[in-house]
Amino acid sequence: MKLKHGAALLLLGTFAMTGYAANAGPAPRWHGVADVRPAAGTAAPAVSASPAATDEDLRAALLGDADVPSGMTPVAMASTRTGKVSIGGGSFPGCPALEPMTTDETTSAAVTYAAGAVGPYLTHAIVRFPAGGAQDAMARLRSTTASCRSFEQQLAGITVRFTVAAADPPAGLGDDAAGLRMTGTTDIGISVGADIIAVRRHDYVIWLNDTAIGTSPAGLAASAAPAAAARCGQRLKDC
Repeated sequence: MKLKHGAALLLLGTFAMTGYAANAGPAPRWHGVADVRPAAGTAAPAVSASPAATDEDLRAALLGDADVPSGMTPVAMASTRTGKVSIGGGSFPGCPALEPMTTDETTSAAVTYAAGAVGPYLTHAIVRFPAGGAQDAMARLRSTTASCRSFEQQLAGITVRFTVAAADPPAGLGDDAAGLRMTGTTDIGISVGADIIAVRRHDYVIWLNDTAIGTSPAGLAASAAPAAAARCGQRLKDC
């Protein structure tokens, strides 16, 4: 039982859809969708399409404690000013199309909530793109359902078989929306699943994903999406 518990934590830690690199000082590694690691040197602020919204503005538009289910607590938060925020993968060499949405030209902020060490976890991120960049990011995300329908790779020393499928996002939240469901299965009786919801509003992409042990989705990303879209529209004048 202890072996499986430890393996489950390792899988959650590596099955990460969000990475935060702090500028300085040691940082804990959170098991789940938040992977907080120290970065070498000092990261330069990313270039935004408009100075109207800063990364501090984006942080203020993130979900708060009152917006998530009872019992979930924030375990990590970051923004472009405090380090590089990687949203949308990057830990999946078996699926090159699943690359981070964030680049040196984006401005972003993210927070991860957790309900205990083995989850479920919920990450909410807001990414501001240069003009036209948000549409391209959404197209790349959708392409994973064709190019990465199934793939296999090693995570935490365990062979994991992944499937990626399209999922229906909540309607009416922005100019465009996409949903994905990723499931990873192993030969040691442990499965990990993640639901991803991405909503585009003008030059912003609102990103939500939940991660949990098992193949049954937690449903947190979809249920939190309306509140996330509303906060973006209320707190950011160009969202």
